[in-house]
Amino acid sequence: MNEVMNVTEDRRRKLVELEGEISELKNEMDRLSDEARKFVEKRNSIHEKMKELRLEAAKLKGERDALNDEVRNLKIVLGELRQSYHENLNALNELRQRIRNHIKTKPAENEEYLKREISEIEWKIQTASLSLEEENRLVKRVRVLETHLAFYRNLEEMRGKAALLKERMKKLRDEIASCRNKIAENIAKSQKLHERMVEHFKEIDKLRIKADWMHKMYLEIREKISSLRLKYADLLGQISALKKIIREEEERRRTEAAAALRGKIEREASEKLKRGEKISFEEFKILAEQGKI
Repeated sequence: MNEVMNVTEDRRRKLVELEGEISELKNEMDRLSDEARKFVEKRNSIHEKMKELRLEAAKLKGERDALNDEVRNLKIVLGELRQSYHENLNALNELRQRIRNHIKTKPAENEEYLKREISEIEWKIQTASLSLEEENRLVKRVRVLETHLAFYRNLEEMRGKAALLKERMKKLRDEIASCRNKIAENIAKSQKLHERMVEHFKEIDKLRIKADWMHKMYLEIREKISSLRLKYADLLGQISALKKIIREEEERRRTEAAAALRGKIEREASEKLKRGEKISFEEFKILAEQGKI
């Protein structure tokens, strides 16, 4: 009996040992689960930051591309302005050459003299009493003078056109300069946006490495937890089996103790009957069950 008791006590100590081990194991699993959760939270936080950076980079790219499109359009406009400028320059050079050639045919009389002479002759024709021959001579003279005066009128017209061309060319130069400045300004803005976009992508790459490491750590911890769960399940099985054995042993001991007590009562009751002594109801019941009464 003592040997059985010792075995049971050993099993109880083993049970306490296993329960202590499984408690430590559960604590370790909880600790690892908490650690894994933190890695997941950090990884997800990094992913959110990466998402924000991608959105910002996409916005910067859109702004950069819009500026680049504007630069391309401005370059087309600049080309057209330059072509228009050169066309006007060629026209001005041709007009200057025409003016130089025209000046070579300059009459001896100046413009004021011609205007005054024509005016005087026309007045004379209108007011004086002239012979037909004299009137015809004066009319012919006016025609010659008008031809000479036409030189100055044509010269003035060409000089006016030259002035208009110069004014137009000045305006074109201003527009070309403005267009160039706008192109340079947009290129500088585009470059800055591109640099910021590249920095965003570099930061995303750094964060991706960090997030991948976080995820790797999470997977390693999950693998550890999975291994510990197997051990935990094994310990639960051992504890359950050990508790069952202990219960069965305790039940067996209780049954054996009850049987021993019943046997003792039966013997004592039988001896009382032999001595003619009274027996209790319990003793009577036991003897009756045994068919001894």
